[in-house]
Amino acid sequence: MDISKIDKNFANTFSYEGMKIYHVNEAPFRLYGHCREEGEQDYKRLPHSFPPKVDNPVVKAVYKKTAGLRVRFQTDSARIILKCVLPEKANVPHMAITGSSCFDLYVDGKYFNVFRPGIDANGKYSDDKSMEGGYASGYTFNKEKKMRELLIHFPLYNEVTDVYIGLEEDAQVLPSEDYKYEKPVVFYGSSITQGACASHPGNSYIAMLSRKFDFNYINLGFSGGCKGELEFARYIAGLDMSAFVLDYDHNAPGLAGLEATHEPFFQEFRRLRPDVPVVMISASDHAGGLENRRKRRDIIKKTYENALANGDRNVYFVDGLKAYEEVGVEFCTVDNAHPNDLGFYCMYKNAIPAFEKVFG
Repeated sequence: MDISKIDKNFANTFSYEGMKIYHVNEAPFRLYGHCREEGEQDYKRLPHSFPPKVDNPVVKAVYKKTAGLRVRFQTDSARIILKCVLPEKANVPHMAITGSSCFDLYVDGKYFNVFRPGIDANGKYSDDKSMEGGYASGYTFNKEKKMRELLIHFPLYNEVTDVYIGLEEDAQVLPSEDYKYEKPVVFYGSSITQGACASHPGNSYIAMLSRKFDFNYINLGFSGGCKGELEFARYIAGLDMSAFVLDYDHNAPGLAGLEATHEPFFQEFRRLRPDVPVVMISASDHAGGLENRRKRRDIIKKTYENALANGDRNVYFVDGLKAYEEVGVEFCTVDNAHPNDLGFYCMYKNAIPAFEKVFG
């Protein structure tokens, strides 16, 4: 049964009539969060040359997932269509397709809707098959035809081949304003850092912090694959950034693995980048037991305290276990580990004080 035939709220209706189609790689669209080497036009988070440098099959498998990629621009168009081409649809069993495989739209800093495909009775994408492997979705979002600032987040768990934006033929299209902090904040961490299991991409805690503080960011969350390799610390240290967030608690193998890698990772980064603010975050959930989480939290806090004892005044610590205290951990995850939208909101609120110190 096609649910859109019963409930129009599930329908995905739009028209290309009167619309001009743009490619997001072209001016005046501004693409953020991606890594491109000379001559490339693809969407990825690391240079192709880097994954072979770490013995980490997960990083090799997921660095082309588009978590953290965004396109920003201004327009007075009343309507918008997003057309994407995907090599495949990411099926993440505990995550909504709207988060794993779809794009979402923010208008003047406020969430508007998610660009989602229609689904036919066989569970397959049913919209606009003119470009194989993708889908299109469209909305009227600006009836007043005022100049608006638009932000579109890419999918959290899908690879993307191409992205096109349709706007009215007579509409103005201008570059976005700069971020207040155009140098990105770099986040290194787990599947939760990558964005699992937000219901749409803009609900990751990183995206929430970015909108609050108006900073650009790079998402180096690799689902199950952040092990604290020193080669990663050296790569990250080579990036231009305003701050660095170390958030890989979930992926370090056991207490011994976390203890063996966390402080050496920080020290290697700090050796190469002595002046960059560093925020250290511990896990928020109770997976593996609360006592185990406390011990892991204490390992991370020890890295922070040792840095302070060595005279480093540009380090900050976020106790993740405080994030869910007010509402209760049972309301904040989908599977005892990965946050739902409420969980991400709690993580965001818990991190605000540290970022207020980072950005003054």
